[in-house]
Amino acid sequence: MKTKVLFLLLGGSVLAMAAWFVHVPNPTQADEIPEKYRDTVHKGLEYLVKNQGKDGHWEGDGGKHPVAMTGLVGLALLMEVDNPRRSRVAKANNVAKAKYSVNIEKAADWLMGMAQADRDGLIFSGHASETARYMQGHGLATLFLAGARENESDEARRKELADVLTRAVKYIVKAQSTQGGWYDTSRVEGHDFATISATVIQIQALQAAENSGIPVPSEAIKDAQQYLKFALGKAEEAIKPEQKRRQSAHTASALACRDALSALGKGDELCGEWIKYCRAEIPVGRDIKFGRDELTHYYYAQAVYNLGGRAWSDYRTAMFDQLQNSQNKDGSWPAGDDISVGQVYSTSLWCTILQLDKNCHPSVRRIYTTR
Repeated sequence: MKTKVLFLLLGGSVLAMAAWFVHVPNPTQADEIPEKYRDTVHKGLEYLVKNQGKDGHWEGDGGKHPVAMTGLVGLALLMEVDNPRRSRVAKANNVAKAKYSVNIEKAADWLMGMAQADRDGLIFSGHASETARYMQGHGLATLFLAGARENESDEARRKELADVLTRAVKYIVKAQSTQGGWYDTSRVEGHDFATISATVIQIQALQAAENSGIPVPSEAIKDAQQYLKFALGKAEEAIKPEQKRRQSAHTASALACRDALSALGKGDELCGEWIKYCRAEIPVGRDIKFGRDELTHYYYAQAVYNLGGRAWSDYRTAMFDQLQNSQNKDGSWPAGDDISVGQVYSTSLWCTILQLDKNCHPSVRRIYTTR
């Protein structure tokens, strides 16, 4: 997958940082999208649905990255659901299904079809665009399928999803480098490399799988924690001006793995430093560039949302107003002329960000309430 960057906006005391790590909801996190932005989200999701293939998958421009794109768009549709646990209970009680349930089921079926037994659990389409970076697609597909399972009420289908996810998790664990991180391809290829971007995707995939009831070896995430801490520290030692954008993207993505990072020594202090760095380097609002900043904000927004309070409300106003003003008539967002893989890609990321107030990203250890 093409890699992009996101912005982080906060400031917050040690007390706020502690609340971030235990993820206690606060008044600015109302489990719903502010009314002002709901039509914007609706138009974006409708655009994505119209661009779904008949077999259930999505793809970037030129047919690129079908597994990764299906995972990303499927996630955006999953976020339309209020709360996975409430949704599952509602379905079990024969309440109307989620609005995009048919599209989600088709996407899940397509991805499960890509997880053939002879691939040892790897979810892979065989498309040339994913051959050299299949771990990103595999991780994003695992993240989405875990969320789909959490929303599913039919026990036979939940079991089918669990079988695919169990194999997918085993593949991720086997692919992990001795450094603790992951690379674009698996370690079984004969290398022992790792990158921050690939590692963050796998961490969130493992967290989502664990949330959906799939066993995940605790040491896999612990080793990844240490890798992120080491890799970011090493990068900052010799950072050059032209590398600042990439470094801020990496830092923001690491911050989105808050559940994993909470176990690090001096976690509050470390993450506080990362947040200040992102705040200084990541453009927000009118300063963002479409086709370049989507992925950075995809992760950065998650981190800011979990900090909550004024940090999130200020970020949301600046970013959401800009997204609302920049949305195309068909519901999509511009892909720019930089390194984006198309409007389906950019629209899926912005739709996910716009729905963070629902607190239902699959990788988050949610605190459920009844109402």
